Formats: sequence, structure tokens, C-alpha cells
Amino acid sequence: MDLEACKRACANFGFYTRLVAVALPLEFAPLRPEHESEYLQLGGGAGGFSAPWEVFYGKDREDIIFKALSEIYQKLERIERYLHEQDRVYVNLEGVGMIGLLGHGILGVADGGFTEGGLYYMRTKLPKIPYKRLGFVARAFAPTLLSVERMHASDIKDWDSHIAQSELESLNERKAAHGIEL
Repeated sequence: MDLEACKRACANFGFYTRLVAVALPLEFAPLRPEHESEYLQLGGGAGGFSAPWEVFYGKDREDIIFKALSEIYQKLERIERYLHEQDRVYVNLEGVGMIGLLGHGILGVADGGFTEGGLYYMRTKLPKIPYKRLGFVARAFAPTLLSVERMHASDIKDWDSHIAQSELESLNERKAAHGIEL
């Protein structure tokens, strides 16, 4: 996707955000009522974990043991979520593509062919969180560009973190290409 052309298109529609090139798998379909329950389920498992014994952290000499147990439990929970992700049955979405550009609240899909003004239910996965699929609703404002209309708060945090990480990687690559030491 042409990054500069997409930036201009975003600005023309009032979306002023930095865009970064990515390659993320995407499943999508025009929004239908049956997508609502899956959207709610995908966001339902989110939330911060707090082990009950963390209340005691720092009160005794055993605080290191409590901290280690907490970290082990968090890792087990991530493994469990990953295994659950593999077994989950999702609503069939007829469209498949790749997200080529991401911005805060914006995504670009080269082969999307989206209808301008159309609402789409979408799912994607971020590489740093393989046990979690992000479900969201987006509105097409161009055939290849969409704005995110609905996304769970925890997913927005993960989405924005991925964008920031991708921006840093892109800057580091440019600096390395120009011989600038980091």
C-alpha cells in the first residue's frame, strides 16, 4: 500500500494519525446481528489478573516466593488462554486479507474492496498476543481504508501498543539504513 497516498486520504476524511506498515492477518464480513455475541465474548475474557496472594506482597520475608508464584500463575493463565484460543469456534467470516497499514483507530487493507460507508465486523491477531483475537467493528471511508468504530478497551490498549512498537521498529530500521547509531 502507498503510505503517502493513504496518509492524504486519511487527512481528507479528517483522520490525522501516523500510519505504520504492518502485515497482520484479517478476517472480515459486512456487519450482521450474529456478530454481536462473538464480539462480546472476545472482549469478555479481557481484564487484568491479580493473584489473591499479591495482597501480602512485601509484608514478610516470603515476598519473593509470593511474587514468583504470581508470575508462574500468570504464565499458566496465558498458556491456558492460548489453548482455549485453539479450541474456540468462531463465526464464519467470508472475507480474508492482510492489514497493510495501522494507525490509531485506522487500518488499511490492500485487497479489501470495501464499500464506502459500510460497516464490517473484523478479527485479527497481534504477534505479541497469540492467545487473543481482537474483534472489532470498522467503517470503510475508502475502498481500502477503514476507521475503527467499536473495539474493547483492553483491545485498544493492545492495538495502540502494537502500533507504537511497529513505529519504533520502523524508526530503528531507517536509522540503521542511514548509518545513524542508536
